[in-house]
Amino acid sequence: MGHQHGIHKRLHGGQVSDKTDRYVEAALFIAGKPISVKDIASSQNLDARTIRAALNRLIEKYSSPDTAIEVVKLGTKYAMQVKEEYRPKAEAVAPPELSKEALKVASLIGYYQPILQSKLAALAGPQVYEGVKELEEKGLIRAKPKSRSFELTTTSKFIEYFGIDARSRSDVKRWFEKKLKQVPSKD
Repeated sequence: MGHQHGIHKRLHGGQVSDKTDRYVEAALFIAGKPISVKDIASSQNLDARTIRAALNRLIEKYSSPDTAIEVVKLGTKYAMQVKEEYRPKAEAVAPPELSKEALKVASLIGYYQPILQSKLAALAGPQVYEGVKELEEKGLIRAKPKSRSFELTTTSKFIEYFGIDARSRSDVKRWFEKKLKQVPSKD
């Protein structure tokens, strides 16, 4: 009798974790942005440990080469996103919300931050002002008055939006430096 009870418990536990995994998976998909364990736990009435276990199972599940989607930990949050190698083709179908100019400006700010807006304009031309305005309106960068210009830095929303595994501006800067080293030279 004890043996059957153990089997029932394992099956029932498996069903519970499967259902939890599906709830967490749905939450990540619907959110469309990085979300915290606390956010998921409170919305599902589950404890953080159960949610973390489900997230770890989903990270493992989506690490398969058979899918273009991945579940990743970004700082203290988690996100479901398109794997990097599939992004260019996916973005051709559904372009990102930011203009090409804003994307260029975002990468320059991420790499050089903190950077004065005047120095950024000297580096990349006066068209950067529109990109800066777009990024600031979306809350992706912060522009703080400094030396008759503005000091530009990235925000936590920048980290989430671009899916960068970082907790600080210096982490963002290191991430851009690493990516820049991966770009083949045009010799």
